[in-house]
Amino acid sequence: MAGNLLMEPAPGPPAPPGSGWTTGRIVALVAGSVLLLVSLALIGGGGILTWADQEQLHSGYLTTSTATYSTSGYALASDPVDLRGAWGWLDRLVGRVRIRATSAEPSRPLFIGIAAAGDAGRYLAGVSHTTVAAFGDRATTDHRGTAIPAAPASAVHWVAHAQGTGSLTLTWTVTDGDWMVVVMNSDAARGVTVRADAGVSSPALPWLAGELLAAGVLLGVAAAALIIVPVRRAGQAGPAPDGDQR
Repeated sequence: MAGNLLMEPAPGPPAPPGSGWTTGRIVALVAGSVLLLVSLALIGGGGILTWADQEQLHSGYLTTSTATYSTSGYALASDPVDLRGAWGWLDRLVGRVRIRATSAEPSRPLFIGIAAAGDAGRYLAGVSHTTVAAFGDRATTDHRGTAIPAAPASAVHWVAHAQGTGSLTLTWTVTDGDWMVVVMNSDAARGVTVRADAGVSSPALPWLAGELLAAGVLLGVAAAALIIVPVRRAGQAGPAPDGDQR
């Protein structure tokens, strides 16, 4: 038919201001998601420390599993533990250390001592002995030597020591320094086999657990706001234009 005109459809009403995913809302959503992950990590860490504190309440110490250590040499010794400098903060969290050891030969007197790593190292220089990475860890390293050590009790300035038959318990208040733990027969005879564990007490554990849980909850509330508010606003439909009844 003549005069037929092709009509373009009328453009729809513009989107109401403030609707949809604006840059600000996307940024808020991303920030909220990151805060939520941090919050979950803090709450998880606080939960682990709370569990550890409950374990500590039973005996006063957080204790490793008991392991058997043996050497054909004269001594079992820990690797040096450096509590100086950057590691000095540990003495704010750890109160006391407890080491328990039982000789495989109950009638043979045993010796346990903690000394400055330099002093203990000089005492064991050239002596056949075995080092332990950490009590509770079964990884050991044998060191060969031909020197015969003197009886340990009076040979080194020990900051803490215990000796006797049966099960021995040594406790020590953690202080700054570089330290080694040495386990020997009291008469410095060859061949040492013991079952041992180590434990630490941490008076700061309840406080630290509470701080982590509180920080996690606060960050979780902030994360929820940053996530929920932009999602709701972006999903809201704007009002229809005046006079549009369709």
